Amino acid sequence: MSRTLLVIPHYRDSDRLRPFLRELMAGLPARFSILVSEDGSGEEEASRLRALLKEASATAPAEGPELLPPLMHQPNTGKGGAVIRGWDQGREGFSLLAFADADGAVGVSEILRAEARMRESDAPQALFGSRIKMLGRSIRRSLRRHLAGRVFATLVSMAAGVPAYDTQCGLKILTPEAFRAVRPFLQSRGFAFDVELLLLLRKKGFSVHEFPVDWEDVSGSKVSLLRDSVRMAAEVFRIRHRIARLGA
Repeated sequence: MSRTLLVIPHYRDSDRLRPFLRELMAGLPARFSILVSEDGSGEEEASRLRALLKEASATAPAEGPELLPPLMHQPNTGKGGAVIRGWDQGREGFSLLAFADADGAVGVSEILRAEARMRESDAPQALFGSRIKMLGRSIRRSLRRHLAGRVFATLVSMAAGVPAYDTQCGLKILTPEAFRAVRPFLQSRGFAFDVELLLLLRKKGFSVHEFPVDWEDVSGSKVSLLRDSVRMAAEVFRIRHRIARLGA
C-alpha cells in the first residue's frame, strides 16, 4: 500500500493542535502516518504535547492513521526546520510527503482532496495549497487579515520572482524524489522555507502546482502579516539570488 507521511510542525501549539489532531485521527485513512515535529517549545509545552499524543493514541480508531512517536528537538529553529526534520524521517517507505500547520486552518477534507490529486496519473511533483477566494472554495478570515495577507503575499511573490498567488498556505505535498533532489540546498528554517522550497523545486525542473483549498482563520498565529512582510520579502529576495547562482 502506498503511504503518505503527514508532518505537523509544532511550536507551543498544543491548544490549537488538540482539536485538529482529533479531526485527523477520525478522518484520515490507514495509509497516512502522522508525525508531530516538536520544535524547541520548552519542557512544559513538550510535556503537554506528549500527553496530548498519548491521549490521541489511546482513543484512535483501529482503521485510522498511524500516529508516530513525536520528533523532539532543541532549540527552536523555526517551521521550516521542523518540516525538514520530519520529512527526513520519511524519505524511504512513503510515496508522498506532506505537511499541514498545527492550527488546523486546512482541514482533513482538504488534505484528502489534495492527496488524491497527487495520486492522479497527471499529477505534478509538488502541490502547494493556496487560499484563493473563488467560486466553490471557502476562505474564512476577517477583512483586515485578508487585506494584510494579500499585501504580504504580493511582496513575497514579487521578491521571489514567481507568479504565485499564495506561497504561505499551511499545506504542501510532494514526492520523496523531489524532496531528495532539493534537500541538500534547503537553508531556510523559518517562514521563508515555503518560498525556498518552491524556488528550488522549480530550479531543479520539478512541476509545482497551486491547489485552491478551503481555509479558516484560527487565532493564535505567531506571524504578524504587517510587521513581518518587509523582513520576509528581504529574506526571500536573498534566497532568490542565492538559488539563481546554483547549477541546474
